[in-house]
Amino acid sequence: MALPAAGPGPGGRPCGRLARHPVGWLVAAILAAGVAFVVLRLLTPVDGTQVPPRTWSWTADGVLVEAAPDSSLRDGDLVTAIGGAPLGADGGWLAPAQRSGDRLVYQVVRDGRPRAVPVTLRRAQVVDRLLRAWGTILFVVLLFVVVTYLYARRPGPATGGLLVLGSGLLASDLTLEIGVSAVDARGDPVLWLYVLNTQVVYVMGWAGLVAFALLFPRPWAPLARRRWLLWVVCAAPVALVVALALASLGGVGLPQWVGRVIAAETVVSLTMLGLGIALAMARYLTASDPIGRQQLKWLAGGACVSGTLALAVWFLPALLLGDAPLPDAWLGFSGLPLLAGLTVAVLRYRLFDVDRIISRTLAYGLLTLLLGGGYAVVVLGLGRLLGQGSSLVVAAATLAVAALFQPARRRVQALVDRRFNRRHYDTTQTVAAFSARLREQTDLDTLSAELLTVAEQTMQPTQVSLWLRPQASPSPGPAGQRASVWTWSG
Repeated sequence: MALPAAGPGPGGRPCGRLARHPVGWLVAAILAAGVAFVVLRLLTPVDGTQVPPRTWSWTADGVLVEAAPDSSLRDGDLVTAIGGAPLGADGGWLAPAQRSGDRLVYQVVRDGRPRAVPVTLRRAQVVDRLLRAWGTILFVVLLFVVVTYLYARRPGPATGGLLVLGSGLLASDLTLEIGVSAVDARGDPVLWLYVLNTQVVYVMGWAGLVAFALLFPRPWAPLARRRWLLWVVCAAPVALVVALALASLGGVGLPQWVGRVIAAETVVSLTMLGLGIALAMARYLTASDPIGRQQLKWLAGGACVSGTLALAVWFLPALLLGDAPLPDAWLGFSGLPLLAGLTVAVLRYRLFDVDRIISRTLAYGLLTLLLGGGYAVVVLGLGRLLGQGSSLVVAAATLAVAALFQPARRRVQALVDRRFNRRHYDTTQTVAAFSARLREQTDLDTLSAELLTVAEQTMQPTQVSLWLRPQASPSPGPAGQRASVWTWSG
């Protein structure tokens, strides 16, 4: 029994209830876990710290914290005990209930020296934490809204995988940005929901991405014969994280166990992300369906633009220069091209010529780089000879760029079309060759056959006909009429 397609095709029908209900229940459970964490976080007091979601922050001795400016704790403090109860001890995985205003004594290691620090618990500032990461929150919310709309318009297994991805990233990112404090490391219920959302639910989201890569735009061929493979691929990463978490329970304290779970989840999530990207690339390279390739082009184009923006504007400048030109809170904007490409790929791929858009974008980008670099070279080179403030330098550079613009544009566009818009390039070459032969050809029958061949090669119709209008004649009758019809079908 074959898997249903990614969405209803021409004349097709949406998938039935059995295809939709498991996704609906799973998404409802994921969102419920996220909402439960937010509610419990509002009801459970904090100590003005946040434990980063990194393996080395959860140690056998305690937790390393990031502290708010008004907290009695400091960034980098290692909290080893709270209220006389050691955090790294084996056992004591359920903390007593606390209320805002309670005062506890923390044992911390600061600058290599142990000390006791009194801390007063207070209400959690959930809104403030979310506002600090508003760019990322905006992206995951928009992602969830977009995939929900796509699932409503094209219900099926592929868009169902997208819905699981969107809901998983939304629930886990909200939980991650709100975070847990050092007092939760004793075993508060909010910590268990934190682990569930940031580890298990997060991996569920990436499993949804892999399912989408296997099912979009058409189900992968092996799945048509072995439907159980899809369930294995989706359930295996979650089962692996849970198995590793259970295997890490013995002989360790709660903070160290959380650190091990984070390490296991990181490896599994990176593996799933890499697998999803590799599957998408492999399916694009092996796709023979022209409609499917067009959809995959939109998806790949949006992903490439988003990845390029994130690397060029945030990650590489931060790595090379130590600071990005735009705030980290704006990082979520780099994902908007991916959302646009995803929406067009699923719904509106026929309305736009993605090859033309890609080729024009690359052409004008290269042209800007080429002419901008040439302008800078002229200004700097002549500026050293004639003076930096010379208007002659600016005028000469401007005239040079203006003179080179059209020739450079034509050459760059031809180069890009030859590589990224081959159909347009081949069509142009075919029409040019036919125009050259047209000047030399005088036989009407040969010319008609060549014209039909050119039309078939450039426009690729299913059927094409050429009708020649009857010639006018001064004398009426059949001898004065000449009509020809040439037909080609494919």
